[in-house]
Amino acid sequence: MLLGTAHAQEADATPAGEAATDLDAVVVKGIRASVYRAQDIKRDADTFVDSVTALDIGALPDRSVTETLSRIPGITIDRFLSVGDPEHFSAEGAGVAVRGLTQVRSELNGRDSFSASGGRSLSFQDVPSELMAGVDVYKNQTAAMIEGGLGGTVDLRTFMPFDFEGSKFGMSFSANRGDFADKLKPSGSILYSNRWSTDAGDFGILVDIAHSELATRTDGMFVRPFFNNANADLDGDGSGDPVWIPRGADWRTLDYERERQGAYVALQWRPNDRVELFATAFQSSYDELWYEDAIFLDNDPLQMRLDASQPYELDGDVFVSGRVASNGNIPMGADIRASHRQSKTRDFSAGLKWLIGDRTEFSTDLQYIKADTRALDSTVTLGLNVPYIDIDVSGGRPVIGVDESFTANLDNYYWAFTMDHQDDNEAEEIAWRADLKHSFDSNFFDSVKFGVRVTDRDAHSIDTGYDWQPVIQPWMQWWALPGDQPLPGVNLNDQVNSSLVNLTTFENFYRGDANTPGAIYAPILATALGFPNSYQAIHSAADPYYLCCYAGVYAPRNLADPQWGNEQREKTYAAYAMLNFAVDDLLLDGNFGLRVVRTENSAAGYLVYPNQPYAPYLGAGEAVPVTAENSYTDILPSANLKWEFAENWVMRFAASKAIARPNFSDMQAYQMLNVGTRPGIDPPDDGSALPVTDLDLTGSSYDNPYLEPMKANQFDLSLEWYFAPDRGGMAWVNLFYKDVKDYFRRQTELVAYPGADGNEYNYLITRPVNVGTAKIQGAEIGWNQFFDFLPAPFDGFGMSANYTYIDSSTRVPNNIDVAPVDTDGSLFGDLPADGLSKNAYNVAAFYEKGPWQIRLAYNWRSEYLLSVGPNGYNGSYDPDADAETDNNVNWKLPVYSDSFGQLDGSIFYRFSDNVQIGLEMNNLNNAEQRTIMDQNGAGRRVTSWYVNDRRYAATLRFTF
Repeated sequence: MLLGTAHAQEADATPAGEAATDLDAVVVKGIRASVYRAQDIKRDADTFVDSVTALDIGALPDRSVTETLSRIPGITIDRFLSVGDPEHFSAEGAGVAVRGLTQVRSELNGRDSFSASGGRSLSFQDVPSELMAGVDVYKNQTAAMIEGGLGGTVDLRTFMPFDFEGSKFGMSFSANRGDFADKLKPSGSILYSNRWSTDAGDFGILVDIAHSELATRTDGMFVRPFFNNANADLDGDGSGDPVWIPRGADWRTLDYERERQGAYVALQWRPNDRVELFATAFQSSYDELWYEDAIFLDNDPLQMRLDASQPYELDGDVFVSGRVASNGNIPMGADIRASHRQSKTRDFSAGLKWLIGDRTEFSTDLQYIKADTRALDSTVTLGLNVPYIDIDVSGGRPVIGVDESFTANLDNYYWAFTMDHQDDNEAEEIAWRADLKHSFDSNFFDSVKFGVRVTDRDAHSIDTGYDWQPVIQPWMQWWALPGDQPLPGVNLNDQVNSSLVNLTTFENFYRGDANTPGAIYAPILATALGFPNSYQAIHSAADPYYLCCYAGVYAPRNLADPQWGNEQREKTYAAYAMLNFAVDDLLLDGNFGLRVVRTENSAAGYLVYPNQPYAPYLGAGEAVPVTAENSYTDILPSANLKWEFAENWVMRFAASKAIARPNFSDMQAYQMLNVGTRPGIDPPDDGSALPVTDLDLTGSSYDNPYLEPMKANQFDLSLEWYFAPDRGGMAWVNLFYKDVKDYFRRQTELVAYPGADGNEYNYLITRPVNVGTAKIQGAEIGWNQFFDFLPAPFDGFGMSANYTYIDSSTRVPNNIDVAPVDTDGSLFGDLPADGLSKNAYNVAAFYEKGPWQIRLAYNWRSEYLLSVGPNGYNGSYDPDADAETDNNVNWKLPVYSDSFGQLDGSIFYRFSDNVQIGLEMNNLNNAEQRTIMDQNGAGRRVTSWYVNDRRYAATLRFTF
């Protein structure tokens, strides 16, 4: 892993052509030359920026920008398909955090870049790394930088034609194989660049295209939350004995396939030494499909009991091993779930740089960016009611068993439910900026910069939510289905029958290292991907079996229904001034400045009123269009200082104020109002109305169009020692501190809404608000060195290492609706900030001598909080259903990612200056990802286990 600190390019004030000029010196051949250049860049930098060059992306065993970012100190990625989802592992990683914060700004060549996913940043896994010239991570700010990177700013840089002296042609082809998925997938890229000197000046053109495919497989096992049940007599005294017993256990296999494509064209024209123009077009498209065969629990956890007739083991009153059963069989689901996402981002930019005089420079650029994302998450499930589940968690990975003769009998299954989730998002933006720089002939003032920037962004999101619809359920018996006969089986008619299911055998499950049952029936993939027609066929086939209530009522949610839509517009107006200074005699330089930005948001949506006959004065379920507008102005000072106080010793300091605006998906103008009777008040059956004093008026939302940005005062202090300046030897330590306020957290507050009678009524609304503070502090330590003092052939060895420590404290008011609660209703103490690992490190060892280039890189991060109450770890029950008061326990467990480390490597051999062949390898250590659930009474324990592919890519590169 070769990391350097890139010279801060003041991204929003520097056209792509100027950035490329600096980069020409960065991209060099060979690991050693790259380390040497990284040392020079770090030493000359005037702000805190860590960088990976194109050589690193090409030579490291990283097949995605996300994995490349994880090599940089202070940056971590999570290994799940979406942030906060502990049930679906991702081989290439997903969410990126800088110093523990996920509020990361993404840029392409110093300008905006985003995916249409409801957020503000780019999904880095969507971008072909083959198109990148480098990746810069800004950890502090200057006034000239675009606002929005509270954690940091990630700038993806592409090549420009003037980066090369003349013509350049390069090709790379790879064959990718995951040893668990056992599928071979291709990838490749082609780059052509040329420049010409003519009477009209210098012209250049660059064309770069890339295509990449990947297939992986993940197997997972789960032991679900524990409940303190007293449903079994263990000591023979005739009464139930309380035991912390798991809800059950389940397992799944997930197959993942993705196709990533990119195209990039760049034009440059330099008519004379004072003027340069450029134009670029960039497109990245991503097509992702994952599907899983899973068996999961669908039972009432309070009915679970330990079967005392079978051997069992307890640790005090906590289950360790044994057979768990229920008061009646255990309802489970066997599903096929498929998630298909297609996204595309297009960027068109053009700009000008003009040297007006010997000391004055002017630059400007105009950008248009458009992004869209369409996704379907579809689940079709069979139900079965198993007699028991055997579970043993005494030896680390669980041993899970069921009656295999029961699960292998198709007669025991029925069509249980369907569930879909549709997304259709579009976003576009026009951005313009202009900058003026004037240099001075002074012993202190070096130059002054001024600039303005204007953006206009529209975002249209459609999100239908998860639409769970029952087909056949045990609780339908005796009212919607006959209760004196078995549930209707899989064969409902000549279309919906056993031809739509298959026997899933879980072949080579967990590489043979886990003991789980061997076979279940589940729907075929076409039933999930065939939405909505397949759903309609299944529900229609069940219609003849209903006694009431469900026949003919199924209808998929309509994307055109305005209640699922989110229309937003945002305009920003920014201006800045920045002074650069230098004292040559003291080897001291830096900058300070001020950026002022005004943000104006508008959102269009709906307010949905209650519809209850006992409260007609509140409304009749009508959906009323509403518009919300919000605006705010932020003043963002910054200062950077660099001082070489002794030979080869450099000290740096930076201070700035940063903001992170809320995601567009968090600012939807949509609110549904609810009404219910207070405990002890029965709804009247004569149609009369109840006074409002007898009612609970509530509303719950994950959106608030009046959110304002998170804010942080941030400071950096570093010490760098260049102990071998001519041999790539350097060490550094960087201390950082962030004081964050106005977190986005769901809280409950009284909000007044008008009723149908014209009066206003106070509703208890739970929605995101700006609340709370956090302090984040830590240190980054790094070391690079070649061991060329060793005798040959060992003088080709080198090493790069970095370590990050982060500590945090938060003060966010707890809200019972969102705070973690154990399954017995007990509360938890303070939790750490989500997504933040206290420790993380990277170690890379490399050898380069003659034609050989060998590298091993290990990346590790410690435990961190994934989510509170994610799917599978939340629920609600009433411990005393006969009581007149509402004593519901709404439990939500905190789930953590366990520490995780992965070893990657690459071996390349260069036949000539033009041809290189190699093997790139990921997950050589067959790393196991685990998650941990926290409980008070049952204790803290591993709740899920995952294993994934070792991935190999045979690569051939040509350069001319």
